[in-house]
Amino acid sequence: MKIEHIDELLPHIEGRKDFIVARRDGYSVIDYGFMDRDTFDHPARVQCRGIKFGPDGRTLARPFHKFFNLGEKAELQPELIDMTRPYVIMEKLDGSMIHPAIVKDKLVFMTRMGCTDVARLAESLLTGLLERGCKDLLTSGLTPVFEFTAPNNRIIIQYEQAELRLLAIRETIAGQYLSQADVEMWAGKLGVQAVRVYSPDWANARDFFNFVRTVEGKEGFVLRFDGGLWLKAKGDDYVLKHRSVSELAREKNALALVLTDGVDDLLPLLRAEERSALVEYAARVRHQSALVAEKVSVIVASGAALDQKEFAVGHLKDQPENMRSLAFMVRRGTPAEVAVKELLLKNTSSQTRVDHVRDLIGATWSIRERADI
Repeated sequence: MKIEHIDELLPHIEGRKDFIVARRDGYSVIDYGFMDRDTFDHPARVQCRGIKFGPDGRTLARPFHKFFNLGEKAELQPELIDMTRPYVIMEKLDGSMIHPAIVKDKLVFMTRMGCTDVARLAESLLTGLLERGCKDLLTSGLTPVFEFTAPNNRIIIQYEQAELRLLAIRETIAGQYLSQADVEMWAGKLGVQAVRVYSPDWANARDFFNFVRTVEGKEGFVLRFDGGLWLKAKGDDYVLKHRSVSELAREKNALALVLTDGVDDLLPLLRAEERSALVEYAARVRHQSALVAEKVSVIVASGAALDQKEFAVGHLKDQPENMRSLAFMVRRGTPAEVAVKELLLKNTSSQTRVDHVRDLIGATWSIRERADI
């Protein structure tokens, strides 16, 4: 899908709580905050995964589109995937996606949400060769996409040294991906390693899926088909370390899973009724969180001119405890969406604590504990 300007995407996400439009110093970001049932039902919204725009609204950089786990959706079950089409298998690294952009005539690294702490950490690996190559690609209308792994950026897998690996190169406007051969050629020019690629010799996706589930010591793999289909597949060992299915029967764990964006990793391992219940719970929690964030933003804005005592004693006197806590966080400078998430996460240590923030959750959780786990 060709995207030249932010205005081409805004109508498709207008009024939606699952997407974020963040205006930063020198650039803007469109990303999704959570995945609802219809979040990615439109091709324009599939592109809203950290795409960046300049101050004039023109497309600045374009990392990956949203792609899904093998088996995560009904149409992505292994039996429905045609493995006779040309494809490659890439190692899926357990780090942070990084891409460069030119902001105010300076090359910077960004994660999905922009110039974050992790992105600045990755900039420690920026050599003169890498900087020149990234600028050449960007000015040619191409966005290189890297994975940043480091001992101090651990997710689950422990890496011994900090490293950037080139995953893909994408046409910034048109959205097409360069070939794997081009990726490997450019990796040499940039002075980095390309992502490791394995022989595509699987006859069917079910056998591949079953193999991936047995893999230990790495996150998994990405299938990249000619024609544009991308799929990820993760090992059970990784997923179960990341989010244990056996603990899903307890709401505190289900809530933490939702808040830390771990739901989609777990869906392929769940039974149909469990998948449905978790997706529904996640959607309701995220919807309520967005409403609460909106409400607390209004409360804080309407009391912005008050001093701290008047704000606390007068302005917030009729607000419930949790809203008061959020209001103070937002008044101190924490973005409302972040404040809601942080407060909820602090209350996932027990069911009693979860019940304490029930007004912020907007849902209750209940599934039968699985006896086979």
